[in-house]
Amino acid sequence: MTYRSIFSFLFIGLLLVLPFSALAFCPLCVVATGALTGVFRWLGVDDLIIGLWLGGFVFSTSITAGNYLRLKTKKPIIHPAAVAIALYGLTVILLYFDGVLSVPYNRIFGISRIVVGLIGGSLLLFITPYLNKVLKRLNSGENFISHQKMLLAILLLLFFSLMFYLL
Repeated sequence: MTYRSIFSFLFIGLLLVLPFSALAFCPLCVVATGALTGVFRWLGVDDLIIGLWLGGFVFSTSITAGNYLRLKTKKPIIHPAAVAIALYGLTVILLYFDGVLSVPYNRIFGISRIVVGLIGGSLLLFITPYLNKVLKRLNSGENFISHQKMLLAILLLLFFSLMFYLL
């Protein structure tokens, strides 16, 4: 068992145990994205695609953890950006110790494919709320379907995963 899998298991377990109120990304979505990342790695999917899902997982986890800390503390002790920096840092450190970042022929422009995917997946989930607002404006302020924001994020990740697979 690697350090990354131990950390992921403990963090996901912590997310499942702690009570949450309304958050930007629901904890169930965070767990589902993390589980899909693990399944993709196990199946031998390309590191660029795994990085997309890992980026989505880390981004949504950092928002969930930042919101949790903001809601549960009377005075904000830790800034949500510090939570994001810590989670991204831990992710890269764990990938480094796992040996994923040191594969010499698994690079795009000298950067590890999984890191490129990590950045891309984070950007996709970053733009999801804005795309959701555009869709809501098109429908008089209402969602087209239930859980529209979550489905939009997953569809974006799936679309770009398929696009990178076909390239």
